[in-house]
Amino acid sequence: MAAPADVTNEGRIIVSGHQVDLGEALRAHVTEQATRLSAKYFDGAEDITVTFSPGGKGAGFACNVRVHAGRGLFFDGHGEDPRNAYTAFSVALERVAKQLRRQKRALREDKPVNATKEALL
Repeated sequence: MAAPADVTNEGRIIVSGHQVDLGEALRAHVTEQATRLSAKYFDGAEDITVTFSPGGKGAGFACNVRVHAGRGLFFDGHGEDPRNAYTAFSVALERVAKQLRRQKRALREDKPVNATKEALL
């Protein structure tokens, strides 16, 4: 049975603030960027959770991004900025994107883990 046409492969995207009020513009920006990241790697993530909180010692913003890409793959990123929540999110998202890129490359490579060890055996 085929899926209905309006159903997408996108997972849940949760944007929340811990002791921080988030505006609609920030929520929209985070949702858009997380959707792009999800579509780029692993054909969509199951869950993406973004949490904003006050930065270290209550100054600035901190952002945690957790991506569940399925198959037991979890990726975490953290970013802080003293003035801007958008920058904190960008730093955290870039760290997660780097982890996703490396994991995708590792899955794509067909080389043995240690070529010299395999040659000696």
